[in-house]
Amino acid sequence: MNSLQSFWNAAIDFANNLADVRLQALAIAVAFTLANLLLRASAWRVILQAGYPEGRVRWRSIVGAYLAGAGVNSILPARGGDVMKVYLTHRAMPKAAYTTITSSLLAETLVDVFIGPILLLAAYLTGRIPHLPALGNLAAFEWSFFAAHARWFLLVVAILLILLGVFFTYVERHVVAFWDRVRLGLAILTTPRRYFRTVVPLQLAGWCCRIGAMYWFLAAFHVPASVVDAALALSAQSASTLLPLTPGGLGTQQALLGYMFRNAAATSTVLAFSVGMQVMVTLTTAVSGGIAIWLTLRRLPWRARPAAPPSADGVAPG
Repeated sequence: MNSLQSFWNAAIDFANNLADVRLQALAIAVAFTLANLLLRASAWRVILQAGYPEGRVRWRSIVGAYLAGAGVNSILPARGGDVMKVYLTHRAMPKAAYTTITSSLLAETLVDVFIGPILLLAAYLTGRIPHLPALGNLAAFEWSFFAAHARWFLLVVAILLILLGVFFTYVERHVVAFWDRVRLGLAILTTPRRYFRTVVPLQLAGWCCRIGAMYWFLAAFHVPASVVDAALALSAQSASTLLPLTPGGLGTQQALLGYMFRNAAATSTVLAFSVGMQVMVTLTTAVSGGIAIWLTLRRLPWRARPAAPPSADGVAPG
């Protein structure tokens, strides 16, 4: 795959420029990355609490589930970590249906649905990312393939949307309880004032942390850029999540970031920045997610303890 080859080439440049990295700026960027995860997890807890007002949704349990899912997403493609989020959240909220928890993730990403396309459009209009005909020339499989087969891609998307509509129509007619559970996950949206007062500020603060992280990553790798440049560079991350065929958008981000900052610094420096940021974000997210899984389950998955045998009177010790 071209995206993996692009990432490999960038990794070589990253290794060659490792000694020049500003460690203090790198540490600040990592701190902003962690802050963003905590803010997003806190917003998700508010959304879940709105669906179950009669019970208490523990902050640390939801933060643990969110960090664990984000950690898995950083190393697995196709948003596989969302399954981990739902599973661990259900362990913390056993009375909540899986459908409710899953639908709450839609409300959690609602702000992203607006901000992400706005950044993409701004980057597109200002020439930060190439226009569609030139998009296929980037060394990123996901975008070059679909740009070269745009008509077939749109046809497949249309067919999938039709099938999705047929499926939900069937579900609506035959499984009424399904929609009741979905509505619980989206309950926060029925009170817009509460949503804008309690959820949106946390998510906007998370976006500010993402901008801060991008700015300090650029500074750490000696790529001159302003706060506006850092904000528009987030469009590369947004673009990589549209087609999550590689872990963490690996390859796609490198191609887009290399194009964005092609005139700001030497090619080797930009490549070192793009892969260095990817490595640090992946490492930070994966490590925090692993710690969250360990603290939540109290044991690693491959070291699960077998059930204790019953005692002489037939009662298991415990």
